[in-house]
Amino acid sequence: MREFKVIVLIAYCCFHFSGYTQNDASSKCRDKILEYLDGMQEVISPKKGQVYYMKYSTNTTFFKKYNLPVSSTKSEMLIAEYKIFMDDENMKIFGDDKEMFVVLPKIGKIYWNDSDPRLFTDNNAQRKFLEIERTLLKSISTIDCVTNGSKENITIVPNKDFEKKSGLIRQVLEYDVNQKRVTKVENRFNEKSKIKKQIVHYEIIDYKSSKKIKKPLEYIFNGTKLKAVYKNFEIIDNRKNK
Repeated sequence: MREFKVIVLIAYCCFHFSGYTQNDASSKCRDKILEYLDGMQEVISPKKGQVYYMKYSTNTTFFKKYNLPVSSTKSEMLIAEYKIFMDDENMKIFGDDKEMFVVLPKIGKIYWNDSDPRLFTDNNAQRKFLEIERTLLKSISTIDCVTNGSKENITIVPNKDFEKKSGLIRQVLEYDVNQKRVTKVENRFNEKSKIKKQIVHYEIIDYKSSKKIKKPLEYIFNGTKLKAVYKNFEIIDNRKNK
């Protein structure tokens, strides 16, 4: 799941710095991020009765040779135990441990699938994505930390081997001292990648949300009829046992 992968880019990774010389400023900056990440380790997934709420925006620019426009989306996500809700202009996901709907508003299609249990286990996509992030953080060539008011910008440059494998040439984390959390992530890539730069700005990350997640069917249907907003959508039913 694309959006979920993006959200957990920073939230659950561990820093292990090697191969560069730390100064006092870098060490202090690193310690603040580590403290933040240690806290995030305690909330890897919601427990029974908990709901996580995240609101974020993603801005992606591509290399000119691909002739693609800048992509800007605003997204919201709710995650509970065995439930997920994700909403942006390109895709909506409503799922639980039994079924999942993927809605593509721009082409008028709804995919009705059996739930994938890997979404709720340690082997899911976000875990695998974090493995890649940890590899990055173990492959640092340089790290610089600059303070600007209440913001601290941490610039991570991976070594050449990691760049060759991933295309990533630089990652910049914005850390808000007052909120004590990462508020923005910027990734830059070399020309082997289609994406030139991607920025994710986290507006809200609430691990004690009072918001509720409905059953997937309740987002799509009123009784047995499609909701008005989906009236002319095509449903592609991929369930094995219908």
